[in-house]
Amino acid sequence: MTTLPPGSQLQMPGDLPASPARRTVLRGSATATALALFGSSALLAACGGGDDDNDTGTGTGTGTGPSAPGATVPAPTLVGRAILPADSYVAGPTSGQFVSGGDLDRATATYGYRLPFVGKQPMQGFSAVIPGPIAGTFYAMQDNGFGGKASSPDALLHIYAIGFDWTRGAVIPVDFTTGAPLTEFSARSFIRLSDPNRFLGYRAVADAPNYPGLSVSPAGQTLPVDPSILTNRLLTGGDIDPESLQRDAEGNFWIGDEFGPFLLKFDRQGRLLAREVQLPNLRAVGANPLVQTSNNPYLAGNAAAANLPGSGGLESMAINTSRTRLYAMFEAAITNDDARRRVINVYNLATQNFDARSYSYRVGVSQRVNGSGNLETEIHTVNDMVAFSDTAFLVMEKDSGAGDVRAGFPASGTSRNAARVKRIYQVSLDKIDSNGDLIKEEVVDLMNLRDPDGVGKTATINGIYTHPMESMEVVCIVDASTLLVVNDNNYPGGSPSRSKTKPDDNEFVLIRLPKALPV
Repeated sequence: MTTLPPGSQLQMPGDLPASPARRTVLRGSATATALALFGSSALLAACGGGDDDNDTGTGTGTGTGPSAPGATVPAPTLVGRAILPADSYVAGPTSGQFVSGGDLDRATATYGYRLPFVGKQPMQGFSAVIPGPIAGTFYAMQDNGFGGKASSPDALLHIYAIGFDWTRGAVIPVDFTTGAPLTEFSARSFIRLSDPNRFLGYRAVADAPNYPGLSVSPAGQTLPVDPSILTNRLLTGGDIDPESLQRDAEGNFWIGDEFGPFLLKFDRQGRLLAREVQLPNLRAVGANPLVQTSNNPYLAGNAAAANLPGSGGLESMAINTSRTRLYAMFEAAITNDDARRRVINVYNLATQNFDARSYSYRVGVSQRVNGSGNLETEIHTVNDMVAFSDTAFLVMEKDSGAGDVRAGFPASGTSRNAARVKRIYQVSLDKIDSNGDLIKEEVVDLMNLRDPDGVGKTATINGIYTHPMESMEVVCIVDASTLLVVNDNNYPGGSPSRSKTKPDDNEFVLIRLPKALPV
C-alpha cells in the first residue's frame, strides 16, 4: 500500500508551493483537518474530464500559487505541480504477468524492473480526473493497466479519490466517500470496477478459470485467474480500456471505453449498472452501422468490419454543465473518412439514445522524423475534452513526441522524437467553419509555460516549463482561470520524458490562464 510523506496535508487556501524532498514512495501520516483546496465556489462541475529529472513537487519560489485566484498573469503560467511517484502500488492480485514486446523490454532491460508485480497492482497513469466527494478533492481513474488488451488481463481497474499537498508537491489519498484525508492508498481511497450482475454482453476475464493466453512472466504458462477477480467479478484491462470518466446528476460514473468503443455506466461502488452502449456510425462512413475498433469483442473472427484502429476509441468524453448529455469523441478517424476528422457523438442521458447530430473536430498536423530517418507528416491525436458550459469545451491535442529537446531528448533522426505539440484548444458547438468543423482557439501551449518562480524545478529551463509527456490525457477546469493537467505514464514500459532511464511520474500540473474562461 502507498502511504503519505511525513507531515503531508491537504492544502488550505493561502498555502503556497515549496520544494519537497525527493521521494520514491509515499510514507507517513496525514495531519490535515480541512480540505478546502480551492474553495467550493471555485470548483466547477465541468472538471473532466540528470538523476533529478523525475523530481517531485513544486519549486522553491512562491509563484502566483493556487491560493491566489485573483492573480493575473501575462501568459499561461505554471503555479503548482504535485507528483505521484511512478513506483506507487496498492495491494492486490499479482499483476504484469502478460506484459510483452517493447514494453517488457523497456521495463526490464532499460528500467530494471522484475516482473511480475507479486501481490500488488501499480497505481499506473491516469486517463481522467473529475471532482471528488468534497471541494478540493478529485476522482482519478487509471487506464487499462499495461497498454493493451492482451497484456492487461491481470490489471484491475481503479478510480482513486485524491487531494493535494501543494507545499510538498504530493498527491494525497482521501476517503472515497467522505473526502477525509487518509494515511495511505487503501481500499478506503478507491473503488474497483466490477460486473457482479453480469451485464457485460461479452465474455469477461472473470468468466473463465484461466487468464486468456500464455503468460510472459513467468514465460509460457497457463495461469489461473486470481480468486478475488472470480469471486467479486472484477473487471480488468483485458475487458475494457477506461479512458474517459464523467459523473451524472445521480452520482453514477460514466466511462468511455477505448476497446469497443463503449459507454459504460457504473454506480458509486464501481458496479456496472447496465449492458455496454455501442457507438453508432452517425455519419454513415462505410457499411458498418456502428463504430468499432479492431479490439471490439463482437468482431472476433470478423476484424475486417472494424472501422477504428485498436487504440482509437473514446479517449475523450465530456459532460455538459447541465449534466444532460455526454459528448464522446473518437481518438482516431473512422476508416475512409477524412484522416483529420474526429467525430463527436452526443448521448442523451434522459432518453438513453444518441442525438441524430454529431460534430466534427479537425486535428492538426506537424512534421516528424520516422524510424527510417525520413521526414513525414504526423496527424495529431485528441486525448481529453471537458465542458465549461452546455456548448463550449476545452480539447487537449498532441503529437506522439516525448521529452524536452532542451534536456537532451532527440529532436530528429530517430523514431522517437522530442515533444513538439501539446496544446489545449477552446471550441464551441455554435462556431463551425465552412467545412463543417468546430473552430479552434488555442488556450494553452503546454510546451511553453511561464515559470518565473521555478515551480517546475529542473523541468524549467530559462524560465520556461514544458510538459512534454507522450501521453497527455487529462485537462480539468479548476476555476475560470486555472486548469489542472495530468499525464498517463504508461507504466512500466512507457516512453519517458523526464529521464531516459525510468518511467515518468504521474504529474498533476496547475496552470493559470491570462484570460478567464467565459464560464
